[in-house]
Amino acid sequence: MSRKTKKPKARGGHLKAVPSAPKLPLQLVLNHRSVDSLTPDFVHWFDKFGDTPDALQALEVVKLFMTTSHAVSDQSSATWIDPDTLEDAAFALVGVLDEPDMDDALGEVYDYLHLYVDFLSETGRWSGSEEEYKIVHSFLTEGIADDGPDFPPLDLPELSGEEQDQGFRELPVLELASRLIEWLGEGKDVTSTRALRLKDVEGAAAAVGVKARGKKNGKQPLVPLFEDEEYAQSQSETFEVRSMHDVPVLREIWAALVDSRILSVGSTRAVPGAGADSWHSQDLESRLRIRREFLVVFLASAVMNSGSMFQGGSDQLLATVLIKGTTAEPMGVEELRKSVESGAGDDIFLAFSATRTRSQLAKFAELGLIQVDTHYTVSPVVIQCVPPALALVLALEDFEPPSHEPSDSQPATNHR
Repeated sequence: MSRKTKKPKARGGHLKAVPSAPKLPLQLVLNHRSVDSLTPDFVHWFDKFGDTPDALQALEVVKLFMTTSHAVSDQSSATWIDPDTLEDAAFALVGVLDEPDMDDALGEVYDYLHLYVDFLSETGRWSGSEEEYKIVHSFLTEGIADDGPDFPPLDLPELSGEEQDQGFRELPVLELASRLIEWLGEGKDVTSTRALRLKDVEGAAAAVGVKARGKKNGKQPLVPLFEDEEYAQSQSETFEVRSMHDVPVLREIWAALVDSRILSVGSTRAVPGAGADSWHSQDLESRLRIRREFLVVFLASAVMNSGSMFQGGSDQLLATVLIKGTTAEPMGVEELRKSVESGAGDDIFLAFSATRTRSQLAKFAELGLIQVDTHYTVSPVVIQCVPPALALVLALEDFEPPSHEPSDSQPATNHR
């Protein structure tokens, strides 16, 4: 049976409505109620894949799957799927649904279960063993790669769990994220726009190494198109901002923490989210998973938010540098610099794009995400996060994956 290997796209709920079920066993009723209690968190988590109706449809399918699973094995769980009965229960469910196309219906059931299992894992709710999670996840994701973008072969180092853990500890971006989480403590009040209050901006900025203070009439920091020494010197001084979102580094890390469910921002208060327990977990696999999730979201956001002001959307040149930075043929620093200079005379759009990309790559280097010498190379422990980050961009936007071959609008690749 062909299955999938990346996050499925929400299909919009094409499964038919199901007739009302007969009276359920107590255990199953309690499991259904447990799923209902997860609804707000799941809907928020699901936001990156689809809208609220699709999220609710997914949970309905999950509850139906639990019902058929209970019928097949006389047991069920809201936070665990038995690898041994998964396929039988899924086939039983599709049989109950009486869909005209068995394969499509089965694929949609597997897609919804895939999302739910990932939700349980990423929010620390999976109650089965790590081995059971791997078996279930592998089955539900078998074959998706055939539908995904054709990324070049990764130059992926073989790192043990302990080596990955150490690599993550050495990344400045994760150290800053940990300091921000520590600063947040049990929580901080937020405004009606869900931003930190101005009086708390200075403390949050300091946690990520930025000198800034909130002021009602503060000026938004000006980030020049072309960096220079005068600008760099000005950043050593404390600047005043009108919002926490005007503080560089803070806004990016805060957003990634929220999107990866490590922070939860309500209407009046920001508090540790469901993923915070995994962030601080003594379990190695749990810590590794949440850090990968954070970096995937952080990288995806960077690609999506730094696109050319003329073209809109995602920054394909930055995506290209990241992709190549995971291979044995990374992009050269000199060739990107020449793109800025040559583009200024021949292709102003390429000049702007290359300049923005260089600025973003400089930030990535400071945060430890890439290494820069003669080439832009993604840091070893981060390589595993680049393909899912760009796949997430593709899922969220109709984003054309950058070509592996040089084009007239992209600089050629230098070989080491």
